[in-house]
Formats: sequence, C-alpha cells, structure tokens
Amino acid sequence: MSVGSERLQGALSLRSAKSRADALRISAVACSDPPRSYSQREVLALLGLEGDEFAERIFERSGVRRRQLALGKRELAQNLQARTSIVEDRLLALATRAIDGLEIDPAEIGTLVTSTLTSLGGPTLAHRLIEHHGMDPATDKYHVVGVGCASAVPLVRLAGLAVQQAPGEKALIVAADLMSGILSLAGGEDHRAKTVGSAIFGDGCAAAVLDAGAQATGPAVVASQVHHIGGTLDAVRMELAADDSYLHLEPDLPEAAAAGLAPLVDTFLGRIGVTRDAIDHWIVHPGGRRILERVQQALSLSDDDVRVSYDVLANHGNTGTPTIFYVLDETIRSCEPSHGELGLMVTIGPGVAIGLMLLAW
Repeated sequence: MSVGSERLQGALSLRSAKSRADALRISAVACSDPPRSYSQREVLALLGLEGDEFAERIFERSGVRRRQLALGKRELAQNLQARTSIVEDRLLALATRAIDGLEIDPAEIGTLVTSTLTSLGGPTLAHRLIEHHGMDPATDKYHVVGVGCASAVPLVRLAGLAVQQAPGEKALIVAADLMSGILSLAGGEDHRAKTVGSAIFGDGCAAAVLDAGAQATGPAVVASQVHHIGGTLDAVRMELAADDSYLHLEPDLPEAAAAGLAPLVDTFLGRIGVTRDAIDHWIVHPGGRRILERVQQALSLSDDDVRVSYDVLANHGNTGTPTIFYVLDETIRSCEPSHGELGLMVTIGPGVAIGLMLLAW
C-alpha cells in the first residue's frame, strides 16, 4: 500500500470511529487512592533520608508535591515477601473502590483484565474481583504483569478484542499498583537510583470500561501502536534482594525515551491522515519531571498541552500501571473534551516501550 493510500485509509478510519455507533469506546474511567497522603518531606523522614543532601535535592526537584502511599513503619520493617499478603489485600480494596466509582452493573462485564507491575500473590486480582463483585462465573479473566507505565495500549487492545468478539458485552480494565510495596528504608550503601525511585512513585488504582454498544459514550479508540526501543532493557528494572528492594531507573531513561519520539508520533498520525497540530488533548505519561520535560521538548508541546500530566505527577506521583488512566480521567474532568476533538496517549514503560493511542471524542 502506498503512503497516500495509507493516509486515505487512516482518514477514513478516523471519520468512521467518530461516527460509528459500534466503535470501541472507553466509556467510563474511575480512580482510587489510599487514604493517607504524604508530603515529600514526610516521605524523606519515613524512609530515613532526611538530611541526606542528594535525597533532599532529588525530592525537591522531582515534580511531586504529595502522593498517596499505603506505607508505614510496620511495612518498612518487613521484606518484600513478608508484605505480599498485605499488598494483595490493599490492591483488592483499591480496585473495589475504583470499580464502585464506575457505577456499572458487574453483570454487564464479559471480560475482566487486571494488571499490576508485579504480582507475588495468588489467586490473582482478577479472580478476587470476580468473586467480590459476584460477577458471572463465566466471565473471562486475565491478569497481566509487567507492562507497568506502558499499560494503556496493551490492556485496551486485549480487552478490546474481547469486546469485539462478544457483541453486547463490556470489558473492564483494572490497573493497580502499590509502588510503596517495594520501597525500603535507606541504607549506607544504597545506589542513587534507589533514591530517585523513592522520590517519585505513589500508590493507586484505575478502572476503565470498554464498550462497543450503540449507547456507548466516551472517546473512541481510533488506532494504537507499541514500539520497543532496542538496547534499553536495563533502563527500568526491579532490584530485589532479601533485605532490600527498589525500582531502578537509569539516568539516561528520559533521553532514550524521547530520542526518536517525534518521528514515531508523526508516522503514527500520518497513517491516519492527521498531524500533531490536530491533537487537542495530549495525554502524556508523567513518569517523572525529566521524562515530561523531554517529551514536551521532543514533541514541541506547550506548557498547557502537558498541564494535566504535571498536575497528576504533582498530586499523585508516578503510580505505575494506572498512571496514564489518571491522566485520562483528569483530562476528561478538567478539559471536558468536545465532540470531534482528538486526544493522543503517549506512554513510556519498562522495556523501554512507547505506547501511542489516538482517541476521538
């Protein structure tokens, strides 16, 4: 197919997604947080980092003001394995609140997809939610581990396939992480990457409904794409030991993620016959202040374009798997997208993987 034909097909797909009654749509989004909110100063003290010059500087410059954490001295006194049952129970509580916030009838759900960055427990979150909400025992259930901050594209694709194959049914996505579950007290030999991760990660959960019914509302999923950046497998990795645990972020992660982003986005949008100028809402993953800055520079975005992402980072931190759904939820609530407007999701996660998803209201 020629480039011109690709663009024609893409433009037709865009118009079709905006108008079709059976288009796949994200019809509802809801988020939930742990009840305790911490300032950066409180987290420094809790982790034993108060007075550490490097830690104080990193926490101050992180772009995070407050974040919700299910964390206390009891958890910090335990290793990762000992926290497992506590983490799994708290994930269930967060997920239940997020689902309740959707105000849906669980009987309408034909497929449930849950996702966490890590999972040490079984039965999975999906199994627990089906039993808790009394869903049909025949509900398909999948638990996806490891997509982390790149969650939106793979989760929506997986759940969307189920909706398209079972007309009349809806799919439920639940993305949840207790990033505090891998935080640990500061030690004398800590790598600086441990401090960086401790400065930005928060806890949270997001739930989203996918629907292709004639009465479905919300943004239509026009197109999506994932892209793996070669040679970056170690850029985001779990460091787990018997007495210590943290998420390691390489210092050059922001540069690596943004390096080829502009041509990737332009090619993706070009297939649909649109350009960056046509995007009304930029739904960018707030992985950290430097990641947002590099993405903003790479795509020539204004401060207003990424305002919501910075707000989510400031008020929640990077919550891992559910983060991009927080940005989508806040975009819908604060920007109130109008019919005909376009939004582009840009996610950056382990791998390093870039996710792109074009939405049409």
